[in-house]
Amino acid sequence: MTMSLTKVFAIFLLLVAFVPTVQAQRNETPNSIGIRLGDPLGVSYKRYLPANKALEFVLGSGVHGWYRSYYKNSFDHFSRYDGDRYLSHRVESTFTLLGRYLFHYNIPMDPPASEGTVEWYWGIGAMLRSAKVRYHYQENAPPQLVKNDTRNDITFGPEGIIGMEYTFEDIPLTLFGEVSLLIEIADRPGAVKFSGGTGARVNF
Repeated sequence: MTMSLTKVFAIFLLLVAFVPTVQAQRNETPNSIGIRLGDPLGVSYKRYLPANKALEFVLGSGVHGWYRSYYKNSFDHFSRYDGDRYLSHRVESTFTLLGRYLFHYNIPMDPPASEGTVEWYWGIGAMLRSAKVRYHYQENAPPQLVKNDTRNDITFGPEGIIGMEYTFEDIPLTLFGEVSLLIEIADRPGAVKFSGGTGARVNF
C-alpha cells in the first residue's frame, strides 16, 4: 500500500472541517488525529491518558527512497540468491504500522508561551513494516540468466522514541516533531534503523 502526500493532506483537511473548534485542553480533548510526514508517511492517532501518558498509533507507507541501500543489502542476506549478482531493485509498495506508549513532560517557558504549551516526550513501541520488493539480478550458475523476482519483506522490532509537541491554546491543533530508533527482530535481527517525522494533529 502506498499512500500519497495528496491523499494524506486531503484526510487532514476533512478532519479539520468536521472537528469543532474548542479550547484544546487535555481533559476536554483527549483524542488527537492528523498527518505525519516522514518515515512513515501516514495518519497518526493519539490518545492522551491520565498522569501525562499517551498511546499513539500510526498507519502509513514507508518512504521508498530512504531504504534504497537497505533493500539492496537485503539481497545478500537471502539464501535463494547465494552467488547471484545484484543488478537493481524497485520497491513496489509498503505498509507500516506503529504502536507506542509515551510519557509527556511540560517544558516551562520564560517568558511563558501565551499562545499554547510546549512538551517533550519519550516512549517505547513496536513497528511492523511490509514491503513488496522486485529484484533484478543475474544468476551465478550457467547460462547466467538475468531474472526478476518479487519478495515480500517483513520488518518487525521494538522502537524507542523522543520528540516535542506544541499545542495551541485557542484552537484544537498540535504540532509535533520526533526521532526514533528501531532494532530489528525480523527480517534482519540486530539491524538498527533511525527515522524521524513531523506533522500536525487535530484535538477532539
